[in-house]
Amino acid sequence: MLGFALNIAGIRPRRRATPSWRGPTRDLVARMDPPPSFERTAQIDRLIGALIDADIWSRLDTLLLLAAHGPKVALLNWTGRRDAAIGGGAPVFVADRGYWCDGLDDWIDTALVPVSATQFQRNAAMIGAWVRKDARNPAAPIGTITGGSLLINPRNTGNASTGRLNGSTLVGGGTVDSGYGFTAVDRSSSSRLRQIINGRVAGTTNSASSTAPASATVGMGLTNDIYAEGQFCAFVAGGTLSDAQHQTLAGALATYMRDVGVAPLPAVTSRTLAPVQATALPDGSAPIAVGSGMAVSGVTRDLAGRWYLGNGRAARTTLLFTRMKPDLSAIDEEFDLTRLGLSADFAGSVQGMTCDRTTGRIWFLLKQAGSGGDKTYLASFDPAAGALSGTPIQVLPGDNGIAYDARRDGFWIVRDQNELVLYDRQGRPRTGAIELPANSDHGFVVESAQGDHAVGDLLISFGTNGANGSVLRLRSGDYGGPNQIGIDVLTGADSIEGVQILGDSLLVANDGATNSGNPARNRLLSYPL
Repeated sequence: MLGFALNIAGIRPRRRATPSWRGPTRDLVARMDPPPSFERTAQIDRLIGALIDADIWSRLDTLLLLAAHGPKVALLNWTGRRDAAIGGGAPVFVADRGYWCDGLDDWIDTALVPVSATQFQRNAAMIGAWVRKDARNPAAPIGTITGGSLLINPRNTGNASTGRLNGSTLVGGGTVDSGYGFTAVDRSSSSRLRQIINGRVAGTTNSASSTAPASATVGMGLTNDIYAEGQFCAFVAGGTLSDAQHQTLAGALATYMRDVGVAPLPAVTSRTLAPVQATALPDGSAPIAVGSGMAVSGVTRDLAGRWYLGNGRAARTTLLFTRMKPDLSAIDEEFDLTRLGLSADFAGSVQGMTCDRTTGRIWFLLKQAGSGGDKTYLASFDPAAGALSGTPIQVLPGDNGIAYDARRDGFWIVRDQNELVLYDRQGRPRTGAIELPANSDHGFVVESAQGDHAVGDLLISFGTNGANGSVLRLRSGDYGGPNQIGIDVLTGADSIEGVQILGDSLLVANDGATNSGNPARNRLLSYPL
């Protein structure tokens, strides 16, 4: 008889030893829904431990790590005091990155009310935030939602980092080329303010404190009744900290951000493209000059592959847009006021066209319309019926370019003020204004991946007449809203007026005859992607 012994204990899988988490870590994890992974718990404990060891933890009223594994978890106050909440709108949560606010009506209520805080005091206070937006902010993105005695602007329109805390004087952190990272402002006495950038004291000023801290809650995305766009990763507030403690706080947050994957937004890359084909446009019924081709101020294609060219020009005309054959060999039909059933008051200039591929309709912006001028309308055209769909909707006079975004079921509008705004089908804004380069004009949303262009990328044409035009590429990715990632400089596009992707080519409308280009000819130019 053969005998053997089976050592069950010897093959039993080893259990991971339960770490000795800090008490605040255990308390926080118990409130998290869903619960964090073992690795995330270790990251949390490492951050809390660093703050406890540096005597920072006991000085905090609020610690929010919005770069969390779930939207509810992101709003928990790690100190155990009152949790944050969505203050308004519908901020976009991106796992392990944070909340993106759209600059229209989104904001995060940090639940910190300075006058009611424990550690945060009139002459001994600190607030800080980790933001992912690196571009300039027209308004401070962090501060009390009403009043201006408390705010942080990591990078303002003058490329300066500024802050204000329990007073009326701004403290400056000097010129910055990015708003990314952790920015804090600290009041250590009735007269001393410090601006701290990523743990480094970047500026100090004398400033008298207010009679009492503010009674309004501190918001992210809303400050002093003005909304701001951006992605918020962390917020912290409490009593004053020493220079060394600020270094520790920033370093501990940086380690956490690195561990969960928060990183600076991609740098904008640039390349120069040369045209490989130029298609001269026919004159049609209203050329800029005989033999120069029809005006072209917007370009799109319908579901049948036919091209639509906006016939915008400085003077008001009855001709609004032209439809061409799929191969651009000939004009299919022209659409003027009479053909579209519009009164003479709508004589104007079509600027920007796009195809809503979910319905097949062509949408366009009609500018300088109405007997009083200085008006713009959003209009919809049904290619199957050959007629307008509904009544044109009046929008803002500066609205110019338009691009339908299927993923957001809305229209990105490029404004004359070099701003980008998302609209719904009723012509109502759904985001605040996002800054664009000077002389931005038209837009297009990528529908199928081509080369470096991903589905959903937004292309914006821009440039001055007489110089090479450019196309800016924006991507939401893990940011939540459009962010600039690339620029294509297009040689020969000296009057760029519209942009499309066709196969593996970038097609742009060049209104050379209208704007004294070289040659003075209206054409469609093709560039390789």
